Amino acid sequence: MENEQFQDIRRILIPLDGSTLSENALKYGISIANKFGAEIVLVSVYASKEPDSLLKKRLEEMDPNLGKEVEKMHPLYLIENYHTILKNALAKKKISIKSVLRDANISTDSVINVLLDLVKKENIDLVVISSHGKSGFRKLKLGSVTEELIKALMIPVLCVKK
Repeated sequence: MENEQFQDIRRILIPLDGSTLSENALKYGISIANKFGAEIVLVSVYASKEPDSLLKKRLEEMDPNLGKEVEKMHPLYLIENYHTILKNALAKKKISIKSVLRDANISTDSVINVLLDLVKKENIDLVVISSHGKSGFRKLKLGSVTEELIKALMIPVLCVKK
């Protein structure tokens, strides 16, 4: 199969929030990066004033050696450790990875603004993002960040659901 329409995918943005669902998006991003020799830009938006209990739990699962230290960590160190663990795991795959951490108010608007700014500044060609799955009629609607991002971007967005 020819890759003509995809030959310009050089940089892939993958937003991570510490959930296993966002890590599923990472799996797709890795596959695409491998196929096209693209760089992955991991991004996490965190609130320095609000420790993320989901991220704490995920870090404890990923690195049991951190133990009780996780509870005492500043949100920036939590997210830095999370990115370091993921980057170390990806190092074996020989993919170029850049990590971007942004302190922001964790609201739909602030997260979208951070992501849109990064797409522009980092010359992103593709965004691979997760969307939390819903059931019933709600499954027709994507997550608000994902939906707004798709509307605002002029580049391809791959939305990964459960």
